[in-house]
Amino acid sequence: MGKLFGTSGIRMKNLSPKIAYKVGLAIAKKYKNVMVGRDTRTTGKLIETALTAGVLNGGGEVTTINIVPTPVLGFNARNYDVGVMITASHNPPEYNGIKLFNKNGLAFNKKEEEEIEEIIFKGEFVEVGWDKVGDIWEDSRAIRNYMEYIINNIEINKGFNVVVDCANASACLVSPYLFTDLGCHVISVNSHMDGRFIGRLPEPDEKNLKKTMDIIRGLNMNGDNYIGIAHDGDADRMVAIDEKGRLADFDKLLAAFSRYIVEKTGNKKIVTTVDASMIIDEYLKDLDVEIIRTRVGDVAVAEEMIKNSAIFGGEPSGTWIHADIHLTPDGILSGLRVLEMLEFYNKKLYEILDEIPSYVNLREKIYCEDDKKEKVMSYVIENGENLFKTIPETVDGARFNLDNGWVLIRPSGTEPYIRVRVEAKNNKYAKELLEKGIKLVKDALSVL
Repeated sequence: MGKLFGTSGIRMKNLSPKIAYKVGLAIAKKYKNVMVGRDTRTTGKLIETALTAGVLNGGGEVTTINIVPTPVLGFNARNYDVGVMITASHNPPEYNGIKLFNKNGLAFNKKEEEEIEEIIFKGEFVEVGWDKVGDIWEDSRAIRNYMEYIINNIEINKGFNVVVDCANASACLVSPYLFTDLGCHVISVNSHMDGRFIGRLPEPDEKNLKKTMDIIRGLNMNGDNYIGIAHDGDADRMVAIDEKGRLADFDKLLAAFSRYIVEKTGNKKIVTTVDASMIIDEYLKDLDVEIIRTRVGDVAVAEEMIKNSAIFGGEPSGTWIHADIHLTPDGILSGLRVLEMLEFYNKKLYEILDEIPSYVNLREKIYCEDDKKEKVMSYVIENGENLFKTIPETVDGARFNLDNGWVLIRPSGTEPYIRVRVEAKNNKYAKELLEKGIKLVKDALSVL
């Protein structure tokens, strides 16, 4: 068994219940009161049962909240020693995963994950006797507790028209109802739970959301001004579709919402990740905002937010954290807050997005076995300085900041790839940068 935890917990194709059982045993060695939730995947109950058996056999107590979005688990886990979410987020149905949350609603950081991993690899389990086996409970109020808290802390006065795409996943139980409770007219699609994701795959990208985008275009032919809110497999992410039926550019939406938070609250610290566009810097520069970039992953964003007393932090992927509500990434809350932004500016979403400049973004991924990633990145950092004539930032991978663009080369935390992303102010320069980045990685692989 190799390294278990990646950028976002454990995530594997055909995740074995044997691994889940060992994770449960390891958890029970450190934590006694455990809350467990899962998404809609067909293997969810299997993995939850195996993990629960491990916790109980290690003497821990389990409270199950069954199928829920990740933000519901994170929100309610604050009353327990640890929360466990069984999910593979945006990955296809054959994947599943395990993500751990602490009492603050934060996903486990690298150190906390390594402590669990070490117990597993060293086999330092404690299986208790029959008279000390833990018990299991069920909490049927978890979703309601979450929804009531959100309703009490969000104010939307305008009756927006919203298409909510739940991806046949756990958002089905919450998102359409919560938007309706807050005064929206909701049409929901892919809103019946099915772990095969038969309506669309759980990655909320342009390809998978084409039908939903077409629905919004059709509805708005009569001037109804519907926007779309779409979720991934566990609803910790949100992407928006504007009134023209266009998928909102991730970086533009992040920049627009960041500006809204600064203007509304006066808090001038925004946390984002090394792969975020330079759009955010340029769009907010007149407000004298400090843009703090950290490693990719919601844990890094949340920890940096706490460190800097920031209210908002987000990744371009649509993983946003709203610290004034709670610290778990929350795609449902993020969707509602986009509506808050529209009400604040009294503008349509497409009007806000079209005000923001567009740059060229190109991406490529190169296959790289996990055990080679470290050596590849050492080569990239050592040789990239000469290639790009600048010293890279190495917060996460290597980011080379240039006059009219940047290049980021970093290993994926969930897949066997090295990712290359570039951004530039024209297409020719972007292509040049991408070709240089790809060649740099391939050169590194050729000498290993």
